[in-house]
Amino acid sequence: MATTTDAPDVSLVVTAHSETVVCGPTMRSADLAVAAARAQGYEVETVIALDVASDETREYFDQQRFDHWERWDFQEADLGRVRNAAVARATGRYIAFLDADDLFSENWLAEGIAVLDEAAAQGRRAIAHPELNVMFDGGNSVLVHIEQASPLFTPWFAYLRNYHDSLCLTPREAHLAIPYVSRDIPNGLSFQDWQFSIETMAAGWEHVLVRDTIIFKRRRDTSLGQESSIRRSIVRKLPAMAIDRVHDLARVGKASETA
Repeated sequence: MATTTDAPDVSLVVTAHSETVVCGPTMRSADLAVAAARAQGYEVETVIALDVASDETREYFDQQRFDHWERWDFQEADLGRVRNAAVARATGRYIAFLDADDLFSENWLAEGIAVLDEAAAQGRRAIAHPELNVMFDGGNSVLVHIEQASPLFTPWFAYLRNYHDSLCLTPREAHLAIPYVSRDIPNGLSFQDWQFSIETMAAGWEHVLVRDTIIFKRRRDTSLGQESSIRRSIVRKLPAMAIDRVHDLARVGKASETA
């Protein structure tokens, strides 16, 4: 059930840059997820964040069919920075990001809010992830998220791969306390979500699963991740990733004393 508060339960922020017709399925899935959340009594703020958007993208989102969405204009030219800027303006207790070419399962917002509300009622600071990320288009794969409390979770895996994708459902306070860093591709810093995952775990945020939910992620022919080198990535140089500290990332709900 929705909680009694002046703030919306969640702010859904769709980030758009150069996308056009691929946004059709994205926005349809977003509207369905919003409707499902509202049917459960939750209040949802809906925002399209246009970041250095192309003329074609602006024209696409200027359609009357999107007039029930707020349209915010940004000139950040960086996915992490535009998300930070959107969070600063958003008013929801929780933040849900969606890239303009990806899709939600219809139950993602409603189920995710319920999971985070339950965690908060238990005194846990949690960040929610879908059970599955399904990659399509330029690549085909399925990522099964492993929550932090799972016996399958091992913090040393964070040296090699990112456990937690950025399309998560997060308390706004976590984004304000741990903003995304600016992109620096030569030093492996398109891995902004990877760094956010590590830093939130080190600060005592627990990454949890929302069962039976899916986020579909479009893989383009080229991506920021492909342009960056994991070998040079500074995520391996973060204080929380020091060889005598990394084990603390498995301490669910407790901030690392040395992070």
